[in-house]
Amino acid sequence: MPICLPTKEAIIEATKILQEGGVVSFATETVYGLGCDTFNTQAVKKVYALKNRPTNNPMIAHILDATWVGRLATGWDNRCEKLAERFWPGPLTIILPKKESVPSEACGGFDTVAIRCPAHKTARLLLDSFNNPISAPSANISGHISPTTANHVEQEFGRDTFILDGGSSEKGIESTVLSMVGTPTILRPGSVTIKELTNCIGFVATHTGADQTNSPGTSSRHYAPKTKVVLKTSDAICNINSDSKIVVYHTTAPACCKNKIQMPSSPTEYAAKIYSVLREADAMGADVIVVELPPTSPEWLAINDRLNRCCTS
Repeated sequence: MPICLPTKEAIIEATKILQEGGVVSFATETVYGLGCDTFNTQAVKKVYALKNRPTNNPMIAHILDATWVGRLATGWDNRCEKLAERFWPGPLTIILPKKESVPSEACGGFDTVAIRCPAHKTARLLLDSFNNPISAPSANISGHISPTTANHVEQEFGRDTFILDGGSSEKGIESTVLSMVGTPTILRPGSVTIKELTNCIGFVATHTGADQTNSPGTSSRHYAPKTKVVLKTSDAICNINSDSKIVVYHTTAPACCKNKIQMPSSPTEYAAKIYSVLREADAMGADVIVVELPPTSPEWLAINDRLNRCCTS
């Protein structure tokens, strides 16, 4: 199937595919998703099979607005209302107790459901046309680098998947995942920060484990190139002298290394580029990709999370 711009005709075709139990890839502001009808168990299983995704890794149900939450979950309260008013549409996923009508297969077997209202025009056009929640993990083989362009999706799945091309993803990394079951807890960091969440609803905890939770994307190894990735300090980067390594740096260029890629110094711009750069580096055929350690300040938390997971062997 060709990569399609989100024209009226393409949206209609994508909607038909979803209605018939098929799978569609579409742009969001975080990364590209691989979507299906949330309530069609067989369609959900297709997505897991296509991605070779562990069945305990939940998917995110995408909705057009907060009025759709009642189709999926219970437990929506005033705090959730504040979060939706502040961050939706946008890169925040909220976890709530699921309704019995939501297939457990779409939720990794958990009794909770992850819900997000995306801001990207392409995702919203598709949701408006389909008029029902669309469950969609990232459109890549499980554990591999998440896709931020339509071409990345095609690299993963060939031309067998219908792809709605909405350009490069603005945020570049996956959404912040916040559990609202019990104490509000960030299960996966993203571009919505703990400071922003705390300012909105008060105290928010942070899950510190590296185990798979009822949040998507929390397995210990994730977001990884095929080439080995290691993180090094700026001092170590400065001393690299090798043609068999690719160095991804943001402050300190290696002393003598022809294969090097400079990253932006802003965390927002860095996040938007990191997955594309890792894919570029992966295709260069080096022995190892060396990434300069980012700062440890709070605005770099999500980037450090993704890099640490892609380094886990």
